[in-house]
Amino acid sequence: MRKALSILLLILVASALFGCAKKDEPEPTIQVPNPVHESTATEILETLGITFHIPEDALNVSYSTIDAGNEKAMAQAKFTRSNVEYTYRIQSKAAFEDISGAYHVWTTVKKIEVSYCNGELRYNDGKEGVCLWYDTVPGLMYSVYTGEGAAEETLISLANTLFVPAKDAP
Repeated sequence: MRKALSILLLILVASALFGCAKKDEPEPTIQVPNPVHESTATEILETLGITFHIPEDALNVSYSTIDAGNEKAMAQAKFTRSNVEYTYRIQSKAAFEDISGAYHVWTTVKKIEVSYCNGELRYNDGKEGVCLWYDTVPGLMYSVYTGEGAAEETLISLANTLFVPAKDAP
């Protein structure tokens, strides 16, 4: 009798421990809205007043906007040039700020100028790199990023090609 009671007690404890788990119920998920929205250069100009000057030899050009919470949305263009992919961003800002979204440990960081704008170059030679610059006249922050083949001359040259001062923009 004692043996039967021990087995019954063991079965009850085991079923209490293992019987409570719900195997077929999915874990609850939290839906976070995607802040990136496909767009066109025309829509970006109409909604944000931002004009992109993409080089004529750029391929696979796509445009989007990125929600920025309480700030104005960020405009973004992605393109390929000389077999290298670039992400070009522009956003209204009150001061110089990194809008690139590129969070790397940089081996080279330099103060530079893009046209008349103060800027900063950050790169790991031959790998990822970003060029940032701020145009105080319209209050626009710019960044151009690549994840491959970064070189000082290439990034600065591209930034100067992409940037058209507000006073000269069509």
